[in-house]
Amino acid sequence: MKLKKNRILKSSLLLLSIFMLVAMGVGIDNMVAQDTKKSGEETPDENSIEIKLYFLDQEGNTLVPEKRFISKYGNITDQMKLTLLELIRGPQTELLATIPQGVDIREVFIDEKQCAYIDFSRTITQNHSGGTTGEQITIASIVNTMTQTFPKQIRKVRILIDGKEAITIAGHVDISKPIFPFQ
Repeated sequence: MKLKKNRILKSSLLLLSIFMLVAMGVGIDNMVAQDTKKSGEETPDENSIEIKLYFLDQEGNTLVPEKRFISKYGNITDQMKLTLLELIRGPQTELLATIPQGVDIREVFIDEKQCAYIDFSRTITQNHSGGTTGEQITIASIVNTMTQTFPKQIRKVRILIDGKEAITIAGHVDISKPIFPFQ
């Protein structure tokens, strides 16, 4: 019950923050578009943080980090959401995308056990190409991106779909419990 109240409170605070930004004429997507710096093009400044997005190599064998910079905008959950938006947007190099197109992030938060909860829209399952390997790659990409970008705040990740605890993304890999980083 306490976790549900915390979720509702955190959801309300995030929605209020987003509403205030929209009312001010600044959306999260605009902030990402304006503040995200492509790898190697610009150097970071005091208003940005480095993120590591994990994409698949061209051979389809290994997840490889692609570094970018995002705005230090807001709190940790705002930065998590910006990071996930960049992961969904896909690689800026020759690497391969790991998350299907059209996926939205409904909500993110971190509990007291350093578990990040990420609630994706159901398009993550509807648009997923499937297969055990493809599903493992998607999950590892999400988990490694979050735990490597925010190592002090996030130790493990719980993936939710459409606001509900899910058993799997595409029918092969169990996501019913928090997932630790892949080595």
